Amino acid sequence: MKKMKTKLALLMAAVLMMCSVVLTGCQSKLAPADQVVGAMYDLVVKENAIPMKDLLGFASEDDVRSSLLAEDYTEMTDMLKDQLGGLGIDFTDEEVQEMSDIMTGLLNKLSYTAEIQSETKDETTVLLKVTGYSSDGLAQIMNDLITEMQTNMDEETMAAVMSGDEEAAQKLMQDVIKQFVAKVGEMEPSAETTDVTVKCEKMKVEVSGKEKVSWMPVDMDKFASDLEGAIFK
Repeated sequence: MKKMKTKLALLMAAVLMMCSVVLTGCQSKLAPADQVVGAMYDLVVKENAIPMKDLLGFASEDDVRSSLLAEDYTEMTDMLKDQLGGLGIDFTDEEVQEMSDIMTGLLNKLSYTAEIQSETKDETTVLLKVTGYSSDGLAQIMNDLITEMQTNMDEETMAAVMSGDEEAAQKLMQDVIKQFVAKVGEMEPSAETTDVTVKCEKMKVEVSGKEKVSWMPVDMDKFASDLEGAIFK
């Protein structure tokens, strides 16, 4: 009986060891780098945290943002409010939200593909092909609006603005900015794509209170800057 118990104990130990090996293997399996980079694209460009939440197992979208985005990160609505306020142009919260929704819609029209170009034990290179908008097109919209404004401005408004009437100037700028945002929102991405090469390394990421190893862009600032340059080119 004693020998039987010993054999059972050894068998149980072996089973537990096998389970441990299997579980360790499961835990150490990394999400593919191209999927991680794609999820980062959605997070940075479209403010969409869901792909990264699902991919790495975050408990919430807020956890994704607090873990992966810079401390000074601001969402589209707050960014617009700060920028317009810095120009001294006042808009209601509803107007800012409406413009933010238009800009978000503009970014949501964009698309990408991601594929792994090379992979070693410690480094992976991912090629992003992203669609974008023409900076010349943005400039043309503004030039057309200014020309239209100068052509159609009535004499009373012109006189008020030229005399330094701040209220008249404020209203004029509000109208131009709202028209500009509305026109920009009608733009369509170019059919051509721009290549963005992203170097990734294995990094420790805080995932809702737990530490997890994942492929991540080596230089997050460069990643964001390269995307901005590709999206508005």
